Amino acid sequence: MLKIQKNHQRLVHEENKDYQVGVFAYTETAKVVLVTSRKRESWILPKGNRAKKRSDRIQAKREAFEEAGLQGSLNYKYYDFKSSENGKRIRIYSMRVKKILNSFPEKKERKRVVISFDQAEQVVKEEYLGILRELRKRII
Repeated sequence: MLKIQKNHQRLVHEENKDYQVGVFAYTETAKVVLVTSRKRESWILPKGNRAKKRSDRIQAKREAFEEAGLQGSLNYKYYDFKSSENGKRIRIYSMRVKKILNSFPEKKERKRVVISFDQAEQVVKEEYLGILRELRKRII
């Protein structure tokens, strides 16, 4: 179930909570940025494990840079849902992309694509559809 929250500059992550953080990245032209997972060829949102000494927002931005070469600004609202794959909770922030870099740390391990919302709905995992549709309403 998709749960929308507002994050008021939380400086440290929640204690004893097992979840990942990431971004739902979109461009000024209302395109979506996706990457492939390392293990499979499925299209996913840039995300990763939390960091003990970083806020969730800062870690989410870091994952966007490392996995997709993205720089941008994050919304304070986040979306929580459980992964159907491993049951782990995922916290996703929407990111308005300001720059897409050609070089980034995981470039050799992943593919990156910039596509329309319609195309994204066809290729993302079922669990991301709720976020995709919610953001589409807010952006377009």
